[in-house]
Amino acid sequence: MEYLDALERLYVERPHGKVKLGLYRIRELLERLGSPHKDYPVIHITGTNGKGSVSRIVQAILTESGKKVGLYTSPHLYTFRERISIDGEMITEEEVVDLFTEINPHAKRMDDKGEEFSPSFFEFVTAMAFLYFKEKRVDIAVVEVGLGGRYDATNVVDPLVTSITTVDLDHTMTLGNTLRQIAYEKAGIIKENVPAVVGEEKKDPLEVIQKIAEEKNADVFLLNRDFRYSERALRLNENHFDYLGKNVLNDLVFSLNGKHQLRNASISLKIVEEVENELEEVSVRRGLMNVKNPGRFEVFKKDGKTIVLDGAHNPAGVKALVESLKTYFPEEKMIGVIGILDDKDRESMMNLFKNVLRKVIVTKPRSERAKNMEELIEIAKKHIHEVSFIEEPLEALERAFEEEEDVIVVAGSLYLIGEIEEYLVKGKLGEEWNVWLGR
Repeated sequence: MEYLDALERLYVERPHGKVKLGLYRIRELLERLGSPHKDYPVIHITGTNGKGSVSRIVQAILTESGKKVGLYTSPHLYTFRERISIDGEMITEEEVVDLFTEINPHAKRMDDKGEEFSPSFFEFVTAMAFLYFKEKRVDIAVVEVGLGGRYDATNVVDPLVTSITTVDLDHTMTLGNTLRQIAYEKAGIIKENVPAVVGEEKKDPLEVIQKIAEEKNADVFLLNRDFRYSERALRLNENHFDYLGKNVLNDLVFSLNGKHQLRNASISLKIVEEVENELEEVSVRRGLMNVKNPGRFEVFKKDGKTIVLDGAHNPAGVKALVESLKTYFPEEKMIGVIGILDDKDRESMMNLFKNVLRKVIVTKPRSERAKNMEELIEIAKKHIHEVSFIEEPLEALERAFEEEEDVIVVAGSLYLIGEIEEYLVKGKLGEEWNVWLGR
């Protein structure tokens, strides 16, 4: 079997985007595979925003300390292989095929019991990651929650540390439409006597998190109470800050951009403190400078233009993006290439974009959840001075290059970011897009 064949079968047989709550399917699938997730320690991370960044920062620091570190994250931008990596190296195409071939017979036997017992796409891929980390004998795995926490397929691990980065309104149809409800779902990853590192500071969600932690006798370490950071200077790809926790480290230099990323770095350092107790300064400094987080305020230069790619897809994410744009490009004129899915809070997002964008090209992300573009265009026109629509994302980007603005901001959906990112990196779209679109 070839790599693209395995992907096609995975996408077709396990419909991507179909949410199946509950842990009984993933538990059965993992038991059939010998419970690989029990063979190594795990750091478990959730949050509305920031969980992907924190996961990557923790992995980078622990790798620099000499550990073999697995990372499971989602979604991917343009290749499935991004989801599963060790020490920053993605799983190979051949390894994806081998894992699919090993796991699929077990999943098929579960399918035979009925739809209720049929593993979802995310459950299948989670099993792939856990089995891969066992086969590669990682020292530790960093596992990012897919959605929520309580009923997420990753919530079968027995972690050394858990973390909740932030709680904001997103995925409200699944997780609830109040901060307290969403906090309850995310706090579902907190385990008995396992420390929890929390970056959320709003009163309502924090009360929920602390109550659940107290019931489980889990120590909670709060940002700005038990650990903190102090901003020194923000320069593109070179951001300086101090960290104060069990350890104190001054003038750390960090490659990821944005004030919100300093928060993420501090949460990451506290997680590492709980795992290692001592922060090894050389490992921390190398990890903070070497970490990569594609599609999160990622800056490209092309044909005299600056392109900023940011996966902001909810109001909290857009708020952070707008703040970062004002910080790093205070004088430049900007144009937006914006695509937002139907089920997102488009109104609030466009209302925030108006603070930095006078001109926007609306485009359509490659997702079945992006059908109502007419609504998005009308919302954009309410908030943005000049709005146009070009359905194809790459054509929208090319049009932006023809405009006078120096900075092109691409945001609104990770599907959109993935397509633009691959084009900027490789100059063309890879074959995986054909598999994705033909699923």
